[in-house]
Amino acid sequence: MTNTGTETIKYAELKAVILRFLNYFISQYKLILYITIITSALGLLYGKLQPSTFKATSTFIVEDKSGKGGGGLSGLASQFGIDVGGLTGGGAGLFDGDNILEIIKSRAIIEKVLLTKMEEPATSKGQTIADYYIQVEDLQGKFERKNINVKSLNFTGLSGGAKHTVQQDSVLYVLFSRINKDLNVEKKNKKSTIITLEVVSGDQVFSKVFAEELLKQTSDLYIDIKTGNLSRSIDKIQQKTDSLLNIINNISNKTSKLIVPVIEDLVNENAAMKYRKENYRNKFTYNNTTPIEQTTRERTVAYTMYAEMAKNLETLKLSLINQTPVIQVLDTPKYPMFDQRTPARYFLLIGIAVGIVLSFFYALYKYTSN
Repeated sequence: MTNTGTETIKYAELKAVILRFLNYFISQYKLILYITIITSALGLLYGKLQPSTFKATSTFIVEDKSGKGGGGLSGLASQFGIDVGGLTGGGAGLFDGDNILEIIKSRAIIEKVLLTKMEEPATSKGQTIADYYIQVEDLQGKFERKNINVKSLNFTGLSGGAKHTVQQDSVLYVLFSRINKDLNVEKKNKKSTIITLEVVSGDQVFSKVFAEELLKQTSDLYIDIKTGNLSRSIDKIQQKTDSLLNIINNISNKTSKLIVPVIEDLVNENAAMKYRKENYRNKFTYNNTTPIEQTTRERTVAYTMYAEMAKNLETLKLSLINQTPVIQVLDTPKYPMFDQRTPARYFLLIGIAVGIVLSFFYALYKYTSN
């Protein structure tokens, strides 16, 4: 019979080995207790030292109304020589698909939000969101160690199109990088058009204010892209329409001044007034045309142009209404917000489990090394 070198162990022998180790493991209860106390205390301490986190959640739908019901309006506008599609269609693809998810997290949008002045709480009213974030996150000391005086940055004095200094740009980039890590924008369901915006921070006021302002800035950008050309066209046509209205009013005043003397002549039909009437007509007659006829013709032309411009203006205003709103908000963050950190008791239980496991392997090591 060939010896294969394979050793076998009987069930009774295996059972005896396991029982001896269990008896030894139980006999080391003091070691197990010490290790478990240490690991559970560390777990509890870690749980207690966790920073508070508050999550502000907003949900919204991006509406694209440019293709809804625009056929009749475009046809009406084309009668007056207006291309509504050309005025409103620009930039529509910018927000198509998942592009808006990246636009919300872009540096340009987040920096606009950071430079916005806060309205709440009352103690921070007028302060920029950037200054408030530096305050609640206690970042002033970190910037001072890099020789950056936060108070001299003057974020409050920055206007929308103002150029930033190197230090201002550097601090804003640091804030953008920190916030971007705690900003989540996604579609919970790929088949749905509902977008969820989540902002997590250690201060519930900042989370709420930042989430609301971020959604507002994104909406403003979307509206400007979708309707910016149309709005500017409306402003120009409005100015021209107002100018024509002023011309009509001036012509009407001029006509009334010319008619009054004629009426007086008809009422007072005497020799002296006849002379005055003939003298008046000769004075203002030009190319066999009376001043009244000239002003009447001018008023007719101006009124016709005004009516045409007014029609165009109303058509464009209807189109502008058809384009907005483009972002429909479903849910907004509200107070109070719940602390998102994991309860300390869970870390206590984890510490106990880790202590028992460590004790087991340590006892196994001592048992086998003897």
